[in-house]
Amino acid sequence: MASSRNNALEFSSAGSIILSGAATSSGSFGAIQFLKDSTLSGTLTATNVSGSASLLTTFGAGTIIYGNFTTVQISSGLVALHRV
Repeated sequence: MASSRNNALEFSSAGSIILSGAATSSGSFGAIQFLKDSTLSGTLTATNVSGSASLLTTFGAGTIIYGNFTTVQISSGLVALHRV
């Protein structure tokens, strides 16, 4: 079994970034957690998610998407980007 930080769910030890309104962030993120209804738009770069362009939509509060994300842009809402 792989021993990556993502598999161990060690997000809390690496920290998080909060995005609100219309904002973009770059880094190394293992999860996007939607704290309020939010819309992903424009730029979403994921190294291990097939069809990531289809994720450019609105997600309800409480949704969590896992993957290797390097750039995340929202047009509205509130999200936590969990670093890995």
